[in-house]
Amino acid sequence: MAPWKVLVVDDEEGIHGITRMIFRGYEFEQRPIELISAMNGTEAKDMLAQHPDIALVLLDVVMETDNAGLLLVEHIRNDLSNKDIRIVLRTGHPGYAPEAQVIVNYDINDYLSKAELSASRLLTSVVVALRSYRDIKSARQQAATSPEQPGNDSQLLESAAKQLHGQMQPILQQSQRLQQFDLNPVAKDLTSNLHAQHQRLHNSISLLNEISAPHQVDMIEPISLMDEVLHTFLPQSRRDGWLLDYSIDPQLPAQIKTDPAYLRQLLISLVELAILQAGGNDLKITMQVGSQDDQMVLSVSQTLGQARFSQEPWVVHLQQQITLLAEQLHGQMLDIEDNGALRCVLPI
Repeated sequence: MAPWKVLVVDDEEGIHGITRMIFRGYEFEQRPIELISAMNGTEAKDMLAQHPDIALVLLDVVMETDNAGLLLVEHIRNDLSNKDIRIVLRTGHPGYAPEAQVIVNYDINDYLSKAELSASRLLTSVVVALRSYRDIKSARQQAATSPEQPGNDSQLLESAAKQLHGQMQPILQQSQRLQQFDLNPVAKDLTSNLHAQHQRLHNSISLLNEISAPHQVDMIEPISLMDEVLHTFLPQSRRDGWLLDYSIDPQLPAQIKTDPAYLRQLLISLVELAILQAGGNDLKITMQVGSQDDQMVLSVSQTLGQARFSQEPWVVHLQQQITLLAEQLHGQMLDIEDNGALRCVLPI
């Protein structure tokens, strides 16, 4: 089978040698890894032109200039319009390119410090990147080879989504009003569960629509939003016997300025994707809201079940919509980690 092509861009010959040693004889999905070397940005551009099927770039930041690596990222994403190739930054000078700033401002897929880099960490990062590249290519091929259906499926789906959204909105409002009545504990619990299910259904229907620019920016309290998301999934967690919890970094501001509806939709969708990836009842899902370099880091991970990387159409669509939601909030959805952990970085 054709090898996975990995472009190694670094001005240190020793880094090329170590990388070749680590990947000598290594295979991913019964396909060998072919390393292509470039010592600077100019050579890297030549290699990219000669090998349009490169799947991954292991890229140094500081080479002939302090920002040569970042300029190559812009060349790949903007000049070549290549959104599929995975880019992993490896830097021995993290001060020149702070991790959070680079992840938000540049379309990269992982960030590794050479000082902390081990063979196992590099292998893991490469496998995750190649898996992501494989999934992107598979999705594009599936879309290209799918037979056209009469009546234009995309228009039908969009029209149906609008109809469902219109029908769902009053149901959601009614279930919300029910919770305001002075009900006995059993009835109150039933109405709370009903409203939670309506919220999840409403969120899924909304994801069938095109993600547009945020409509309203307001100050919100992260802890209130996390409580709301937690209660949205309580009925299923109780029914299926799994745990759901969250934590918030005390360094995070008590209030943040964002689009509340979009951030809520992003969080609910991340948890939905984590549930689908876990694929079992024996799991614990943890939502974390962190703070790093004036950025908010959203992380959703499942710590008991076994992560599955399904290519079912809804799962692929959910991943795409999460990415678009993060981008509309001026952030970035990072590649799914090997253990299934999901992470988004958003500006505060």
